[in-house]
Amino acid sequence: MRSAVRHTAAVRRALRAAAADLPAGSDAVTVGVSGGGDSLALVAAACAEGFGVRAVVVDHGLQPGSAAVAARAAATCRDLGAEAEVVAVTVDGPGEGPARDARYRALGRAARGPLAVGHTADDDAEGVLLGLARGSGTTSLAGLAPVTVDHPAVAAGATLLWRPLLRVTREQTYGSCAELGLDPWRDPHNASPDVLRSRLRHEVMPLLREVLGEAVGANLARSARLLREDDDALRALTPTPGPGPLPVATLAGLPAALRRRTVRAWLRGRAGALTAAHLGAVDALVADWHGQGPVSVPWPSTMDAARRADLRLVVARRDADLVLDEQPRKRHV
Repeated sequence: MRSAVRHTAAVRRALRAAAADLPAGSDAVTVGVSGGGDSLALVAAACAEGFGVRAVVVDHGLQPGSAAVAARAAATCRDLGAEAEVVAVTVDGPGEGPARDARYRALGRAARGPLAVGHTADDDAEGVLLGLARGSGTTSLAGLAPVTVDHPAVAAGATLLWRPLLRVTREQTYGSCAELGLDPWRDPHNASPDVLRSRLRHEVMPLLREVLGEAVGANLARSARLLREDDDALRALTPTPGPGPLPVATLAGLPAALRRRTVRAWLRGRAGALTAAHLGAVDALVADWHGQGPVSVPWPSTMDAARRADLRLVVARRDADLVLDEQPRKRHV
């Protein structure tokens, strides 16, 4: 009998172990549900383990029949013992980013306490490969944290973002659904050759398993966990600057890795997503100062379009400080 539910048992064990990351008394969670195998397995395990589960299904409205898919997922969650609701969102712009932002804002607003999502070890492994291909540093290569408080969903209202299934694989979550008689929705977007992560999942990972062995996914996920430990240690050593001018003297005595992290912390919430090129150029204002001009950095996504069009956001060195400033954009005649 045990072998008949081995995947379900693995998912429940992972959930029990991950529950140690939650604050004491966290006996109720909100689960973000797509209707896919990962999130359905998570809802099933959380209900079976005695959590009070509120499933929130986000309908992005991007595909024909999405409302029916969302309603079906919510009904499945109710059958498993969870409360469930569907939240419709409007996605501002094409691509994965705007849809993800809209989803997490909606989940955060709907959450009561911790928000759980169904990311697995496969997501971690894929993230490591994408980070390597992009030349990312340890923060990106460290993959997905089991618990996150610096996240748009938390800013929108969740107390934290919880990923309890990082020690199980996609094979196990879908296997659990099969054992429980659940029929997960398979998003056609996840099989599209136009989506980079989809190609990684369906083309690159199978080739890596063929060449390097079946354990390659687990090994990549383990590398992510080890890098996460290193990243946590570096974060603990990083100064926490205030929002005002950042003294060059604060940065000058730090190793390069801590300088860049300090700059990132200083700009967090006031600038947009920073690339290695942005951080390198700002770092040069300290480590390779020869009178160069200010460095353009991205506006935060919350800034209105008119302001972004008229002004650029820059980091400049003024005397002994780095400052964040706005400058008019040059108009080409």
